[in-house]
Amino acid sequence: MIPLYILGILLRFGPQHGYQIKKIMEEQLEDFTKIKLPTIYYHLEKMEASGILTAIRDQQSTRPEKTVYYLGNTGAEKFKELLKQTLDMHYRPVFDADAAFYFSEYLSPADFIQSLTHHIARLETVLKKIEEHQAEVHQILPENMRAYADIIFNHHVMHYRTELNWAEESLRVIRKKGAGYDSSESY
Repeated sequence: MIPLYILGILLRFGPQHGYQIKKIMEEQLEDFTKIKLPTIYYHLEKMEASGILTAIRDQQSTRPEKTVYYLGNTGAEKFKELLKQTLDMHYRPVFDADAAFYFSEYLSPADFIQSLTHHIARLETVLKKIEEHQAEVHQILPENMRAYADIIFNHHVMHYRTELNWAEESLRVIRKKGAGYDSSESY
């Protein structure tokens, strides 16, 4: 996904150096991706070496040298190829916390309650942040791009809300377990 984002940013915003790419990602894509600056440089160098990007080293007076990356025809073609590949969606989520529930006999219900309570609070914070960011984006985005932006935001909001519902229901079940919960009881 990192090459896809880098190529897309260069296509949309024109030539950029690595830090500018990272800044655009932080400002515009932070709800959807977490990419570290060293990782960006790794991919930029790799794409430059393979001919997908062109890089020009720029030295201005006493300032440190900057490498500006350009997207040529090869890069634009690679971007479209990667973009189409992402539409071949395969959905199979993996939740690390399921391991704790699987081996639940080794933890107390209090551990689960504390963890789920914190998880719920984090989910609520993230949901609020995404919804605020969506409202901000609506203010600055051209009308013809809002539907696609809403698709992205709604995809994440729906997943977070579903996770929040699961966490709240799990918390209810664990609290009930402490009061004699019958495992044959369904949700």
